[in-house]
Amino acid sequence: MRNFSDMLLTRRQAMQIGGVSLGGYWFRQLLEPANVQAAGRVKPRSSARFCIFVMLDGGQSHVDAWDLKEGKWTPGDFEVKEMQPGVKWPTALYPKLGKQMDRFALLRSVETWDSVHGRAQYYVQAAHALNPALQKEIPPVGSVVALEYASRRKATDTMPPYVALNVTQSQAGLLTSGFLPATYSPFHVDTNVSLSSYKIEDSARPEFERRWKLLQSFDARLRNDPSLAAKAYRDYNDHYEGAFQLVMDKRTAKLFELDAAERRRYGSSLTGDAAIIARNLVEADGGTHFIFLQQNGWDHHKDIYKRSNHYECSWELDSALGALLEDLATRKRADGTTLLDETLVFCMGEFGRTPGDITYLNGRDHYQYAMTVLAAGGGIKGGNIVGKTDETGAKVVDTGWDVKRSIYMEDIATTIYSAMGVDWTKTIKGTPSGRDFYLIEPFATSQFIGAREISALFG
Repeated sequence: MRNFSDMLLTRRQAMQIGGVSLGGYWFRQLLEPANVQAAGRVKPRSSARFCIFVMLDGGQSHVDAWDLKEGKWTPGDFEVKEMQPGVKWPTALYPKLGKQMDRFALLRSVETWDSVHGRAQYYVQAAHALNPALQKEIPPVGSVVALEYASRRKATDTMPPYVALNVTQSQAGLLTSGFLPATYSPFHVDTNVSLSSYKIEDSARPEFERRWKLLQSFDARLRNDPSLAAKAYRDYNDHYEGAFQLVMDKRTAKLFELDAAERRRYGSSLTGDAAIIARNLVEADGGTHFIFLQQNGWDHHKDIYKRSNHYECSWELDSALGALLEDLATRKRADGTTLLDETLVFCMGEFGRTPGDITYLNGRDHYQYAMTVLAAGGGIKGGNIVGKTDETGAKVVDTGWDVKRSIYMEDIATTIYSAMGVDWTKTIKGTPSGRDFYLIEPFATSQFIGAREISALFG
């Protein structure tokens, strides 16, 4: 079997190829079993088949939300109530979620390695700290899941394995598949534009298919040309093939159809619309297993308590995430399993916000030493509170699990992999840089952390 180096490319050429979103063809060799190794010391939990990851772009203020710390700064109209011992909740901001605390857990002992938006957002997507030398080589967690689930795809699986929704304002941008084939790049949907292009009327299908076959008759030579010169075409063709399968599947139109009453229940917002699509993709079980959904607007350096800032973001999230959890928990498969039973849901920002009193700009700045993550489904025990911060939310004082350190994104990714039946000890050899790719990097930016599953989440 050939390694990447056998393809007669220089390292510079390899890095250039790996740096574009469609640069996957030459890396297909990496998917051969001989190039993938696992330590074999772990047994994945395998309690879920789907993951919906909600990213709060800009960084939610943990002390004004899910690890609320009351002080002179706390607005009275937050309507803070103690939902259970040690758990204060801003019921006016998160009324729907407040009524469903038995369906989700809260991680209150989470830290991150960086407090710069772009670097921290990259870290959340990739579960690897940003290394500029390897930045374009590292695939995100969603692409790794797509790779691992490729062998499990059924003939009826026409949906993209990894779908992203509304990643339009992230400083890091939406990470592509790195050195992995373009097939595992995220299929991006922006709910701010018309979704009508995903629907083809039945009367138009024969003509659409005739034109597709005609196109294939013209470009058959290029599609079968193994030369480097035709590589870019082959990559584009892979995407066209996927798009053709998607739009020709009669289930697709319904997946992207937004009913007016459902939109109101989900909050009539971009985030709500994205949450409906995420639910539809899970319910369809048509090949999509990882969904990355982004809510923008959480970077409140100024006037955090202005209605259009923390309030509006919280209400929008509460409506969307509250309705999503409710639907996942009540909709069932033929065997009685609920969608939430088989779907992991994680919701987090790239870091927390400065604790204590607000700044002179009446806002909160970036803060990496404490944040809160909401987690649900896939066997996670609802009502569970993992970890504790001090009285101002500035420092983790109780990690809440069997490790004497805070929880990091590497641990969250390990938990996702474990729940989805992926051996997180795997490494892939023969990458463009020549450096083995670890699904979970054993060394963080400043220390060896020995990432592991957050077993405390599961009770």
